[in-house]
Amino acid sequence: MLRGIPYVALLTVAGLMFGWMIHAPAQPPPPGRKADKKGEEKKGKGKKEDEIERFPDRIDRLRRQLEYTHSADPERQTLLWNSGVYANKADQTWRTQQPYIADRILAAAESLFRASDHLQHIAGAPGFPPPPSPPAEDVSRRLAQVYFRTREADFFLQEIHDNSASPLVSLLRQYYQRAVQAYDRSDFRGADEYGKAAEEIVKALENLAQAATLAPQARR
Repeated sequence: MLRGIPYVALLTVAGLMFGWMIHAPAQPPPPGRKADKKGEEKKGKGKKEDEIERFPDRIDRLRRQLEYTHSADPERQTLLWNSGVYANKADQTWRTQQPYIADRILAAAESLFRASDHLQHIAGAPGFPPPPSPPAEDVSRRLAQVYFRTREADFFLQEIHDNSASPLVSLLRQYYQRAVQAYDRSDFRGADEYGKAAEEIVKALENLAQAATLAPQARR
């Protein structure tokens, strides 16, 4: 249950000028629309291909970030360690000529690193004032979305076929509960950061599930 979190309902009105729609003559599609649609599809596919082509740069950047990021926080250490583990696994998979699987595993490692960053934001930077809190309404909407995402975690874990990812499910639920508790005491910045951390962990699990689905041996 999303205790203490208000829901915002957005209502839309459809069916304007119904009579006009019945009697108006059918309008032909504008010239070049099909070509534009094909161009958009090609552009979307190109973006995915670009992510894979940039794999070497992405993994190098993540490894540099992991090398220069140090934390005494045990929870951040856990996330950073898992990020490094999956980064290495992604590199090994890349070297076996499985680029799509490697891309998904690396995306999981990147998400875990971002989750650790959100924990750092909660702690704040020494000597600097904390950033302003986001609006309560924005945090409420985010936590509502994160709640439903957390419900997918067990399914993703089942698809991964790797029990070593189980602690990530426990962490994301823990962070979600902290987000709700922070919201209840009007700590909207803490609620937002914990919610974002939980959301990034769900993304990591989803990417690992996609990688497992692409790998035939994962279902044996």
